[in-house]
Amino acid sequence: MRRTDLSFPDISSHKDPLDLLGRFAPTPLKVHVHLEAANVLLETNDLSLVSTLSAVETPVSCPSTQPCLWRIVRDVELRGKAAEVSIVMAAGLIVFSMGPACLIGADRGRREILAFIGLEMDARTFEKSVFPALCRLTEFVMRGDEPAELDRDPQVARGDQCNA
Repeated sequence: MRRTDLSFPDISSHKDPLDLLGRFAPTPLKVHVHLEAANVLLETNDLSLVSTLSAVETPVSCPSTQPCLWRIVRDVELRGKAAEVSIVMAAGLIVFSMGPACLIGADRGRREILAFIGLEMDARTFEKSVFPALCRLTEFVMRGDEPAELDRDPQVARGDQCNA
């Protein structure tokens, strides 16, 4: 059944004017996802992401002892379609952006990935663009290798190295 209303009851919203960046948005849904590169603990506020990721996980778990944390916040106030991919790298951090529709930060030192996904990011775009990016960023976070696939992607806009 296809949802035609715009109420999105499967997404928990957090309306706190003191938290302008949504850093403290609750992510009450938690699930373990087993990928080829790592075991992932997903925390999110969007039920559709849980079902989407449960369908694409690989059946064999990675022997890694510490899982990678994915905290994905569906922002119901964030509007906009996916844009050209841009990546900023600085030491053990990577920021992956698809415009206002998607912003992902990966922290190698903490083994965490934090993502903000806009309301208009549909399931197909998530599966074709965002999920592969999350998997590549997980490899960066867990293995400590430079993400060579990101460097070779001709569709990715590159800038100067960040010296922040």
